[in-house]
Amino acid sequence: MAKIFYNSKIARIFTFLKDFKTIMLFGAVFTEEKELSDRAKFHEASHVEQYQTLFTTGLALAVGIMFICFAFDCYGWWMSALIAIPVFLYYAWYGIEYLVRLIMYRDADKAYRRITFEQEAYDLENEYLKPCSERLTASSFSFFKYYRKRDA
Repeated sequence: MAKIFYNSKIARIFTFLKDFKTIMLFGAVFTEEKELSDRAKFHEASHVEQYQTLFTTGLALAVGIMFICFAFDCYGWWMSALIAIPVFLYYAWYGIEYLVRLIMYRDADKAYRRITFEQEAYDLENEYLKPCSERLTASSFSFFKYYRKRDA
């Protein structure tokens, strides 16, 4: 599990929406609470795994772009901006998917709950109740299976 910051001022800034008190930012969990339930920890752990998967993918993409640029003798200081790809890929994907679903459903709560990252996190948040050997966890690109599910 990632580092959890309790009674966080950062959480107060980013969780201004009703009913939200915890947020995962860049692989760390920030919460307004003094303590998190195991259920909430499992939910946030899913988001941490999703972030790490897309960070690694974004890093590979950025390095690939860098090598292609070097191969074609096209490089400069602007290439330092490539570091933004792995850092923000998760948030770009999340935001774009939210906007698409908001247009589709015209309902902010339904759009939020239909984001694949959230679907997986909600599905896995009760896994702490199972014995360790039977628990399911988020794994690399496991959120893709939620694209195959039909929207209701």
